[in-house]
Amino acid sequence: MARRELSSIALIVLGLLDEGPLHPYEILRIMRKHRDDLRVPTSVGSIYHAVERLEREGYVAPLGTDREGARPERTTYEITDDGRAEHRRRTRDLLRTVTSEYPSFDVGLGQADSLGADEVQALLGERLETLRDGHVAADAGLRSAVARGVPRRFLLDAFFELHQLGAQIAWIERTVAEIASGELDWTAPHVAPDAIPDPDGPTGTASNPTDDADASSPAKDLV
Repeated sequence: MARRELSSIALIVLGLLDEGPLHPYEILRIMRKHRDDLRVPTSVGSIYHAVERLEREGYVAPLGTDREGARPERTTYEITDDGRAEHRRRTRDLLRTVTSEYPSFDVGLGQADSLGADEVQALLGERLETLRDGHVAADAGLRSAVARGVPRRFLLDAFFELHQLGAQIAWIERTVAEIASGELDWTAPHVAPDAIPDPDGPTGTASNPTDDADASSPAKDLV
């Protein structure tokens, strides 16, 4: 039977339990504090579902149950040796392997030609506002962590998030400016889908649009 890979949220849960026993509500609180809720769908239900699956797989085990006041009983979990090994294996796999993540923004960009130039500029402008707010918040959180002496190796995901936000902001700003100036021609005639070259290219040709581009080709300036 093929291995059923851990979901991103299950991997994060294992990582937190690797640092010490926790109950699901503590896991949720820490994930939100670490901004993990911006990376994976995070709720009480999703945390409990992940923990239940990890327990079935033998990756975590209940450590004990307690109650505070009138609150419902809460079970604290700890990671097992198998869970620790699986956490390391899956982490290695994610770091080395390039996968298709199917981001929805890419899909929107691919369909943007169906809208008018002014509307696309306005919509991208709205996205920019949200991204800039996110960049400010991410930058502030990262600076706070660094100021508290958190070693950089524990903040690699936060540094990457900040870099991604900055890169997306810069690309959208440039694209909006090019639409506004006319450098990005929004009046070009429609191209039938069949007329667009296969991105993989026929046998013996370059699959990268910049591979055979000469010095005058606009593909040189795509990145």
